Amino acid sequence: MDRSPPVVVRFATEADLPALEWEGEYLHYRRLFKKAMAEAQRGRRLLLLAEIDGQIVGQIFVQLSTRAAFSTSGADSGYLYALRVKRPQRNQGIGTQLILEAESQLRQLGYGRTVISVARRNTAARRLYHRLEYRVFSEDPGEWSYLDHLGQLREVSEPAFVLEKWL
Repeated sequence: MDRSPPVVVRFATEADLPALEWEGEYLHYRRLFKKAMAEAQRGRRLLLLAEIDGQIVGQIFVQLSTRAAFSTSGADSGYLYALRVKRPQRNQGIGTQLILEAESQLRQLGYGRTVISVARRNTAARRLYHRLEYRVFSEDPGEWSYLDHLGQLREVSEPAFVLEKWL
């Protein structure tokens, strides 16, 4: 019998912002996390967290109304991004729980489609998305930039596949 503590998936609050930095590993995304929280408060994004015993062990963010980006059909899509699970908790179904909850929230909001990008070299994530019935429909050069916590411009180049799932 499994006596592991339950995983609780919930919406993030402003008080969670420091924990999203994962003890400094994602400190450079501090400004992006603050922006995502502000967008969530305006109803433009969803920020979901997975916790075990009150400790955040995973996250997924959802950008709402992405008709212009990644649409082949004109349908409103929710764009899933920033899916992370801490190393010690990987391969325990937490990423799956986060994705399924994000999909459930999108269905409740009337969305019929969800989209996610995955780095071409991230084979583990690609297997997860395939298992959850996401299918590649496009590619993305994955070139973008952001200001880090020190105000320095960081440029990212991470070629990706773009996958979709009809809800």
